[in-house]
Amino acid sequence: MRRRTMLAAALFLPVLAACDKESQTMTPQSDKDLDAKLAELRESGGSAPLRTLTSFDWDAVYCYYEGAPADEVNRDVGATVLKPGSRLMVSGALAVFTKGGTVTKAVVIPELTFTPGRQAAGTGVVVEKGMSLVNPS
Repeated sequence: MRRRTMLAAALFLPVLAACDKESQTMTPQSDKDLDAKLAELRESGGSAPLRTLTSFDWDAVYCYYEGAPADEVNRDVGATVLKPGSRLMVSGALAVFTKGGTVTKAVVIPELTFTPGRQAAGTGVVVEKGMSLVNPS
């Protein structure tokens, strides 16, 4: 009997863990260093590649404004960042950074102007005058 119970647990626990993993969402956080660097650019009117403003590794960034559907964000980035069926509720915007197709960080940023969705590869994204996220030609 004990052997059967252990076998059932061994078969069931991975399924339970997989279900739990799917239901988990990330908690977008602020990044004080990034916020400070963006504020400096706004003050100076300067521009900089986004890669030089972050302290973590990434190769793509996805950006969304408040009110974006969670299902769209999750589909775009390939992971559950926001609770399915909800909408993005932040003061500012959300930047989801990925590396090799895996989400590395979800960051609430002061609002920048950008085209929602995936931006260019990390080395190509530039913050202009601290106000706009652009993909240079």
